[in-house]
Amino acid sequence: MELRSTILWIHALAGGAWVTACACFVIAGIALAAGSEEQVNFAIRAAPKIDAFNLFAAVIVGATGAINLTLAGLARNFNFSRQFGLILMVKVMLFLAMSIMLGRAIRFGAELRAEASGDRAAAIPAATARSVKWHGAIAAMGALALLCGMWLMGS
Repeated sequence: MELRSTILWIHALAGGAWVTACACFVIAGIALAAGSEEQVNFAIRAAPKIDAFNLFAAVIVGATGAINLTLAGLARNFNFSRQFGLILMVKVMLFLAMSIMLGRAIRFGAELRAEASGDRAAAIPAATARSVKWHGAIAAMGALALLCGMWLMGS
């Protein structure tokens, strides 16, 4: 398999994994009863692992995206169509927004763990709801970015 195809597959799989992990976070967050022991355990044990995975996937997506662009540019003498540039710009903006939201979600996760270990356990349902919304937004934007990526593959 050629290097460009390999990097492209790694990029797509990392993006898909990031979106899927966020969607699973949302499903779990919605399914758990507010204030339950399961929700506290999710906040303390599962959420940090999911966010660490998401951070790893985001780094892979960013690195392989830069490599893909460089390889595509070299193959085309950096002569891209206007449409390619616009779709690429949308993907980059989505990636930046998703990364910022992931940072916020990680910060909310730290707040969740602090609240769960302290005397503010009653605040966990609201904090979990906020975190679920951030992960949902990341999943939605990531799905759009994946669709944009499919368009770029055809151009």
